[in-house]
Parts: sequence; structure tokens; C-alpha cells
Amino acid sequence: MTMTAEQLAQLREVAERAAWGNWQAYRPHKGARGYEVKNGVEAVAQHCLKHDACFIASANPKTVLALLDELERKDKRIAELEARTVTVKLPDVERWRSVDAVRAQNAYRVLVIKTLADAG
Repeated sequence: MTMTAEQLAQLREVAERAAWGNWQAYRPHKGARGYEVKNGVEAVAQHCLKHDACFIASANPKTVLALLDELERKDKRIAELEARTVTVKLPDVERWRSVDAVRAQNAYRVLVIKTLADAG
């Protein structure tokens, strides 16, 4: 699933408005029909399966905002990398002409990959 910038902004807005605190999944009592998620003494979700309650508690506002911040940092870094120009001086081909063709191609390929990796 790909999220649009508008969807990400809406998610950020909802997370910023949600109740902050220590969200915890728990079983309220032995006869309860499921698990609950609480924030302090307030219920955030009720009658959940255990794994759903644990997920909801983990996907609290602080965590969602941290994920959105990390996504923005990565998008910015990707844009920076895509915008830059890298000039690479490739190794001299003439140096490899004395070796048989297959070995020369493989050796040259390794040198090009190393040169590109060194250039970042």
C-alpha cells in the first residue's frame, strides 16, 4: 500500500490529537471477553484479541509520530541522493587488453563496481 502525502499528513494530525501516555494491553479480569488497551486509567480499546490489543498499544501516538518522522528523513535523504551528480573516473581499459577477454571483462566489472562504491 502506498500512502499519499495527504494521507500521511492526516495520520500525523490524528496522532498529534490522540491521548499521549503509557498505552498498555491487559486483560481486565478473568471473566473478561477479551483484552483491553488502556492509557492510564482510560480505556483506549476494549474487547480485543490479545495480539490486536498488543498491536494497538504498540501503535500509540508517540510511535506513529516517530515512524512518520523517520519516513520524512528517509524521503529527504533519497531526494538528496537522486538529485546529486556523481562523476567517476573509470579504470583504464588498455591495462586489461593483455588478459583473455572473459577474465578482462570480469576484472573490469569488479573495478567499476569498486570505483562506484568508493564514489558513494
